[in-house]
Amino acid sequence: MSWIAVVRLGVRIVLVATFCLVSPAARAADEAQRLTLADAVREALQRNERLVNQRDTTEQAVLGLRLARDEFRPKIVPNVLGSFGQTDINSQTYRVDVAQRFTTGSEFRIGIGTATSQIPAIVGQVGDDIHFYNADTTLSFTQPLLRGFGSAVARRPLAAAELRRSDADRQQLIAEQQIAVEVASAYYRVAAQQSLIDVAQKSLERSRKLREASEAKLGAGLVSQLDVLRAQQLVAQAEIQLFDAQTAADDARDHLSVLMGREAGGRIEVEATIPTAAAQEISNEDAVGAALEHRLDLRSATALAADAERQISFAKNQLLPQVDVNFVYTRRETADTFAGSFGIDRYRFATFFTISSPIDRTAQIVDYQNAVIDRNRRRREVDTMRRRIVEDVQRGLRSRDRWRRLVAAAETAVTLSRREVDVAQLRYERGLSNNLDVVTAEGNLLSAESRLSGARADSAVADLTLRALIGTLDPRADLAGSAPDSSVTAPR
Repeated sequence: MSWIAVVRLGVRIVLVATFCLVSPAARAADEAQRLTLADAVREALQRNERLVNQRDTTEQAVLGLRLARDEFRPKIVPNVLGSFGQTDINSQTYRVDVAQRFTTGSEFRIGIGTATSQIPAIVGQVGDDIHFYNADTTLSFTQPLLRGFGSAVARRPLAAAELRRSDADRQQLIAEQQIAVEVASAYYRVAAQQSLIDVAQKSLERSRKLREASEAKLGAGLVSQLDVLRAQQLVAQAEIQLFDAQTAADDARDHLSVLMGREAGGRIEVEATIPTAAAQEISNEDAVGAALEHRLDLRSATALAADAERQISFAKNQLLPQVDVNFVYTRRETADTFAGSFGIDRYRFATFFTISSPIDRTAQIVDYQNAVIDRNRRRREVDTMRRRIVEDVQRGLRSRDRWRRLVAAAETAVTLSRREVDVAQLRYERGLSNNLDVVTAEGNLLSAESRLSGARADSAVADLTLRALIGTLDPRADLAGSAPDSSVTAPR
């Protein structure tokens, strides 16, 4: 065997081995593209751009809350301006300040420090410069009596930050519900289009068989040229229906890919199952009551209205004069040495009052009036949202019932259309009629099956939309935990 033959044999062995190793992986990758609704929703909740942006907003709210809470944590500020090795050089500072604010409006401060000073020697006299230390140790406690008094006033920035944090969480859940419904709608649309493709392919096969039968009968002189033309037209219409179904399926896949955070154009296959209507029913009154209890946007509006009331109290407090009482325990002495600056003797207790009341309070009055206006607007928004929720729930109930009736009617129409096709085909085969009845029946069957696929998809989406309108939809738990036996296979 020549070396060329050996090389060719080796290349073939390598190619076969590569195919055996890569082919299972490629098939696994293709199979991995078949998504369940739970997979699609889970991926969308992680990668959808709107939810990613909303998580950034939530993270900013968390940082804002952290900053607001930091105002009530101890603050330690060291301040050192000193030399290396020498402690008697003039204008050195060694100081530590500790401050603690409380949610009651009180503030406690401790300052411990010393600063070097010197008195220059008198020119012409014998002697060196006099070095000493100015010691300052002060403990102070400040309590507002009017403006700034009370936890509601002192905690106002913290309460606002907590409100933004809670509202961000609610907006995150609302966005997840909306994305889940949109993903489910796109997913069911893909499933319906895939089923419609199968239906169109089978219709095309039947149309081609009818054309072949018509051409054979024409050759035998049993039918006219008109029958062949009708059969050919039916084939052309079936091909157009198949092309339209494939195009619509590609569009639905692209839309689903974008909702999942993927690039459009990827090949996605979904389970061709669409859930049936839920077995349990809910009355109009129960649905409205549950929506008023669970809707997150109503909770946000109610929380904002309550915060507007707190803002009025805060603005009213700012109209009061500032009257603060200060209790000070201090030691301010001079010392000859650095260690002597931090003694525990010669402390004195003192009490001070701070009184401040600006003559022009236009800014405070305007803030108070704006707070009242905002409170009234928030109340109107809550009332309007309640009415809108009632309207949305009632519309959702009507839409759910309507699509359920349409599904039942479409199933009946499909059953009748299939029987019509069978009867027309039988009559044509026995020569009792021309193929006009078969062509008409095939067109009716394709239309009925198309309506049934769309109606089942829209009915499933209407059920999810109603649960989202009521506020009881949990995308992570409900959509991921749907049971296989609660669905039916879409018509093929």
